[in-house]
Formats: sequence, C-alpha cells, structure tokens
Amino acid sequence: MKTKQSRRHQPKRMKSPHAISTNRFIHRKILTRLFLGWLFLSVTVGGSISWLEIKRAEQLVHALALKESAIFSGESAHTLEQLDIQATEHLRQLAEQLVSQHFLIVELYDRNKQLKLEAVRQGQEFVEQFIDQYRHQFPKADGVTHDLHFIHGQLWLVTLVPLLGEHDSPMGYFEGVYQVDPETFATLKQNLIRMLAFVTLGIFFTSLLMYPIVLALNRGVIRLSGELLQGNLELMNVLGCAIAERDSETNHHNYRVTYYALRLGEAIGLPEENMRDLIAGAFLHDVGKIGIRDPILLKPEKLTADEFEVMKTHVALGVEILNKSHWLTGARDVVEFHHEKYDGSGYLQGLKAEAIPLNARIFAISDVFDALTSQRPYKDAWSAVDAIAKLIKEGGSHFDPQLVTIFAKIAPRLHQEVNDLGESQLEAMLQGLVGEHFLNTAFKARKARYEVARTSA
Repeated sequence: MKTKQSRRHQPKRMKSPHAISTNRFIHRKILTRLFLGWLFLSVTVGGSISWLEIKRAEQLVHALALKESAIFSGESAHTLEQLDIQATEHLRQLAEQLVSQHFLIVELYDRNKQLKLEAVRQGQEFVEQFIDQYRHQFPKADGVTHDLHFIHGQLWLVTLVPLLGEHDSPMGYFEGVYQVDPETFATLKQNLIRMLAFVTLGIFFTSLLMYPIVLALNRGVIRLSGELLQGNLELMNVLGCAIAERDSETNHHNYRVTYYALRLGEAIGLPEENMRDLIAGAFLHDVGKIGIRDPILLKPEKLTADEFEVMKTHVALGVEILNKSHWLTGARDVVEFHHEKYDGSGYLQGLKAEAIPLNARIFAISDVFDALTSQRPYKDAWSAVDAIAKLIKEGGSHFDPQLVTIFAKIAPRLHQEVNDLGESQLEAMLQGLVGEHFLNTAFKARKARYEVARTSA
C-alpha cells in the first residue's frame, strides 16, 4: 500500500516545479507581449495624432499665406524681374504690412527664383539666419511647400506659394515665415498631450482587460497540447509493451533498453529533438514483429535461413507502420537501422560506420547490452562486466567504437540502477525521464528563445 501511495504522489512532486516555472514563464511572456503591443500602438497612434495636428497647423498657415499673398497677385501683380522704384516701394509697404500683422519674415522671388524683396520684423533677424540654414524648395506653378522648425522652444512654419498674374500666369513666389503664438502653441501642446494620454490610457486598459483572456486561452492550449502529447506517449508505450508481450518478452526489456539508450544519448549531448526520436524508436524498435507469423516469431529453436529471412522483414514492416503516423516518423532511424553493423555486415541495407544514423548506433549498443545481461529461457544473464567486455570487443565491427567507450563508463551504474527494479518501478521511473524530454521540451525551447530575445534587446 505504501508503494502505491508513493507512486501516486510522485508525479505531483515532479510536476510541481515545472508547473510553477511554466506559469511564471507564461505570465512573463504574455505581459511582455502585451506591453510591447501597448508601446507599439501608443507610439504609432500618438505619432499619427501628432503628425495630424502638425499638418493641421501647417494647413492653417498655408491658408493664411494664400490669403495674404493674394495682395501680390491678380491685377495688383508686378513683373518682379523689372521693378522700378515706385513698384518696389509699393511692394515693400505691402510686405511690411504683413510683417506687422502675422508673418515675421516675408520674401518675394521672381520667376527665376531670385530674391527681389525681403521684409523682416524688427528683432527677429536671428530667425532669418536660422531659416537660411534650411533652404526651401520652390514649388511648381500650382503647388506649395511647407517647412516646420522649432527654434528656441517655439514653433515656426515656413510656407512658399506661387504668385499668379492677371491671367493666372506665374509671376514669382511668396515666402512667409510664421510663428505660432505662445498661447496657440501652448493650447496645441495641451490638446496633443491630452489626446496622447487618452489614447495611451485607453490602449493600456484594453491590454489589461485582454491579459486574463489571453492567459486563459493560452492555458487551455497548453493543457490540450499536454494532454495530446501525454496520450501519444501512452499509446507509444502501450504499443511497445504489446509487441514485447507477443514476442514472449516482458516489458522489462522495453523499459530497460529505453533507459540505457536515453542515458547514453544524454552522455554524448544528443540534441533534444534527436533525444525524443531516440526514445520513441527505443519503445517501438521491434514494432514490425507484429506482422511476423507466430511459428517463426515464437519458435524456441534457432531459425532456419529461410525463416531468418522472413524474420528480417519485420524491419520493413516496422517502417511501413511508422509511415502511417507523422508523430512517429522520428522513430524510423532506430526501427529501420538498429540491425545494421558498424562494419557493414548487418541488415537490411548493409550500411557502414557513420552512414548508420546516430540514434540507431546508440540503440544497438543498448539493445545488445540488455539482451546479454537479461535472463532468457535459452541462456543465463551475463554480468555487467562481461557484457561490457563483449561490447568493447565488438567495437568497430558490430558497434560504433566511440559510443561503446562512452557507454562502458556509465553502463555499470545504469545496470545497478535498473537491474533489481520491478516492472511498475521501471515504468514510473521512465515516465518521469521521458516526460522531461517530451513534455518539458516545448516549454524549454520557448523559454530559451525568449531569454535570447531579451538578452539581445
């Protein structure tokens, strides 16, 4: 009863740290994305509003410039290329009138874009010097140009419009420099700040309202994904155990050989994606035996040459079965190539050395080691020391010599850890290890990408 109770509570203890870490990661990721979304929308909308307000101010000044420049156009227009003293004085009076009312600077240019007359409000000469650093572009006959400048904390708008003669023929250009008065500028800033604050707060509270919704949806997706993955793992386990039962073996073999392969993969630093494929392949390495007839599969004596040829077809049958499931295709390397030998004398394809997929080379060592150290009706169990010596002897012929060397260092400890465990204990231990590689991998990958992105930022 104590054993059952401890097994029942063991998964909860294992899952708790992961669940806490996952929840923290999810909360942080959602909050970060909502904050970035809020910041992006605030900057985008705020920038758009600022641009619209500035354009509105420019349009007001443009309308004023068109209205004021009308006194230089139409019937009162002068040929700016040929101004006499009287015409020049007349135009200067008109320009100074505008300077005293709205504009700080008024300039008139002829059709050749040569400056013919300039009027500057007294005390504002520094504005002219500053504006001259940013020379204007002359518009087409039917166009206008606008320039916006901030000088000593004040807003200055420069507009340039064409002057038209009596028959709408181009006579020259009028340029006016207009200062937005402090009162209007303050009002403009207040309106802009008020609108930006309203938009920012609106987006902020919308993001806060979205947070629990996004969190709930994300939790639902994670829960369903976890349940689906757990279901796939259970089916993989059930299928592997069913094959082992049909082959007159206990589930001990499937669990132990998967454990050995998993630990060897970890010892060589096998990437997580390859590790998951290795685990699936270890569980399903003999899945093709489900299609082998009982007289051959269960024959206690040595198989004849013809029977052995039939037995070898379980590899192709296994591959055919895996191809029906996209989720299981990663196990194909082990299923298809675990009977290949390092010197090329294996089957089905006779691959040699590193042409044999790495997962298959790892599993071949684990499979033979467990077979040697297990009790069978036709043989006694070998000691771990003798089994390791056998593996080392066949390194370079049957097995990858480098992998054998690594496995030889960890095999005694691994054998001691699992040799005396019962089937239920093996299953519980392996479920925890498999869960670390399958159930936590997506979380770890997302977390790693998040940490890299945050560090880069």
